[in-house]
Amino acid sequence: MKLSLNVEADSINVLALNMGRIAVDIDGIGLAELIDVICNNGYSLRIADAPGNPVVETLLSPSVRLPGLCCSTAHITCEDNAILAQAFLQCHKDSHNAWIHDTGYGYLLRLNARRYPVLELKRMGLSTACRRLVASLMRRYPVDILHLDAAGDLLPGVETFDW
Repeated sequence: MKLSLNVEADSINVLALNMGRIAVDIDGIGLAELIDVICNNGYSLRIADAPGNPVVETLLSPSVRLPGLCCSTAHITCEDNAILAQAFLQCHKDSHNAWIHDTGYGYLLRLNARRYPVLELKRMGLSTACRRLVASLMRRYPVDILHLDAAGDLLPGVETFDW
């Protein structure tokens, strides 16, 4: 088994363990980036603050995980909210077409259920700000589900609307 990464780190120490496992001590690297690379290649990752004391353990393969992101509905306009509500009702009638789900406090958008979800949102009439939010989140993070929640956190640097 091989795993290759291009890493810019201050220092890297590798220790061979039994059963084909290794321990890697990396200083000066973003942990989220490292986790993404390893998990996207289908390997398991155990993160420990001390040897033998795992803090985070990822054993699921990428094919069974469903990455998502939750943010505030303040990032969409009132008109977007109305369009999503109408789209949910239409999709609900045609259950094989359901990719927008009403949670009562917002919406779940199953972005992986559409080949081009941003174009679909444009076709539905959603605002440029909403489409830009979805496109930038899909580019920056490999999200399959976007949860727009009234109690969700505001994302820094993203436009908000007071409605």
